[in-house]
Amino acid sequence: MNLRSIFVLAAVGMLLISVSACNQEEPVAAVDAAAPAVTASPTPTQTAAPTHPPTATPTKVATATATPSPTATVPTEPTPGPTVAPDLALEFSSLKQGQYLGYVAQRYGVSLDELVQFSGIENPDVVPIGQGLIIPYHTDRYTPSEALLPDSELVYGQGYVDFDLQAFVDEQGGRLSQVSMTGLDGEQWSGADVVERVAARYSVGPRVLLALMEAGSGWVTDPDPQGNAAGYPLGHTNGGPGLLPQLEWAANELNHGFYGWLDRGETAIRFEDGTLARGAPGLNPGTVAVQRTLAADATYSQLPAKLSAFDEAYRRLFGDPANMDAGPVLPAGLQQPELHLPWKPGEWWHLTGGPHGGWVSGSGWAALDFVPEDAVIGGCIPADSWAVAAAPGVVVRSLPGEILLDLDGDGDMRTGWVLQYLHIVDQPAVGTVLAQDDPVGRPSCEGGAAETTHLHFSRRYNGLWVDAGGQVPMVLDGWTGFGSFEYEGGMTKPGAPDRQAEHSRDRAVNGLLREE
Repeated sequence: MNLRSIFVLAAVGMLLISVSACNQEEPVAAVDAAAPAVTASPTPTQTAAPTHPPTATPTKVATATATPSPTATVPTEPTPGPTVAPDLALEFSSLKQGQYLGYVAQRYGVSLDELVQFSGIENPDVVPIGQGLIIPYHTDRYTPSEALLPDSELVYGQGYVDFDLQAFVDEQGGRLSQVSMTGLDGEQWSGADVVERVAARYSVGPRVLLALMEAGSGWVTDPDPQGNAAGYPLGHTNGGPGLLPQLEWAANELNHGFYGWLDRGETAIRFEDGTLARGAPGLNPGTVAVQRTLAADATYSQLPAKLSAFDEAYRRLFGDPANMDAGPVLPAGLQQPELHLPWKPGEWWHLTGGPHGGWVSGSGWAALDFVPEDAVIGGCIPADSWAVAAAPGVVVRSLPGEILLDLDGDGDMRTGWVLQYLHIVDQPAVGTVLAQDDPVGRPSCEGGAAETTHLHFSRRYNGLWVDAGGQVPMVLDGWTGFGSFEYEGGMTKPGAPDRQAEHSRDRAVNGLLREE
């Protein structure tokens, strides 16, 4: 952490006028005296990032390697789990106002030395509010080791290209097929429309959502669910009722389990009573995603029955999940296509948010935040400067504040590379073909939660939110993203000083010039 970061943090009240990070918060888990809950993921901070890009999982959590073993229902080349000691259940949190590290270590029952080590804290005597923390629990409790489904089934990718969601829901004849509601866009949505919109926005596989729904309430096949099942389609009685809130909660939990295991080294699974277990070392991310979601409404002893109910529902609806395997979600040797900084040549923009969730913080940390230098500080007045196409493509989604730009030209967001532009106005319509540097929209606060005008820019590949600082980092005109905690980090380029993600407009710190 540099002195600039310390001074900025001391003046956090003044910074509120210029914050431009996406406001993506998650609920706090239940707590008990033995293992108090933590915020599901760290909140934005102004701490300086490492000077070199991190590896796919934080290097500080590697003590012993657990090698995953394939089963009948996982890909032939399973995605490796986190490189973490088998007895460690790791959970992300952040330092809150009025807390200090010794208090946090005592509260969570962990070693102060391990808390400092795993969180990568260089000076434990000077730690800013919002500092990302990794809580290293030692436990001998594991979740079941049986794999449930391949990773490709969890993401809304190429495995769903031929899946007719509306026809399937209608054929089942359950309560879901009877739903008719006015959507956020003012149009009438069927139950299948609601599922599809959540699947597309969070990039989560709709068959997984339907199987969770069937196991939790019977809504897919039962035309008249009774009791709690009538109001809680996903069976999540610890949350709010209603089809859309239940689906959005489930999609975010699935993503949190999936990307926490795939990218971030998170191995803890917390139950409704606040206790936790470590995900079995050999599991694949898709299975961990389901385990995490079901654990939110179960105790440790109840989880096996919940998993069995999900497996039975999935197989009854769709057959053997192994038959749905569309291959590795992150193929070996995958390379990003050439991308330019998404603004016009000759302009200065500023990096205000390091890698963070593509769509709320449970998802992969695929996004970076940028603000044009001429944007009004504070508030949500749209900028005069335009975001532009970082590569040629076709617009496959255009909603208020957001577009998805498909780079392979097939018009399908589920295949190939796709770019997300969020918090924009004056965007092009679906079907618009864009050349490189064609205008995409002006940064604003539209679409999702935003505190001030900025551009939220992220990548998907075959439906996967690709970590901006991970195995296939985001590279824009030679600038490469890095970061170990959400919103922290920056961009690095050979021969140039690193740029740190900060809520400021200092060309030497976070300024990025797109060369003419």
